[in-house]
Amino acid sequence: MKSFFVLASLAACAFAQRLSILEPTAEESITGGSPFTVELQQAGSLGPVQQVSVVIAVTSCYDVCSDPTQWGLGTVLYNGPFNPQYNSSAPQKGLFQDFTLTMPDFVNGGVALQVSHLLNVGGATLSPAFDYSYVLVDVD
Repeated sequence: MKSFFVLASLAACAFAQRLSILEPTAEESITGGSPFTVELQQAGSLGPVQQVSVVIAVTSCYDVCSDPTQWGLGTVLYNGPFNPQYNSSAPQKGLFQDFTLTMPDFVNGGVALQVSHLLNVGGATLSPAFDYSYVLVDVD
């Protein structure tokens, strides 16, 4: 029974760390070959958090857009540290970080913008947690 509560508390901690994609929004149009902004928001923390990394990728839809979670990451646009910060001039945003990326010019039509996030959460002992989010956008 103890193991159930430990697993439930770890799941709750991981869920509380959910990463949201604020920009681009669903079905937003992005021009291929041009820069665009990806804004990621980190949910408030219930305990200690150690950010590890974030990967931002795009996958052309074809038949993927009905369920992008069943496919791996496509073309990687960013792979590196995630260091969300508070902005005192926009406190309603909470912890967030902006990434300026360039949409590949060979991508067009419906696209799944995918974000995978690795972090360590917990108390005295940190445990790894993985988060995945996506948004569907249009590329011209």
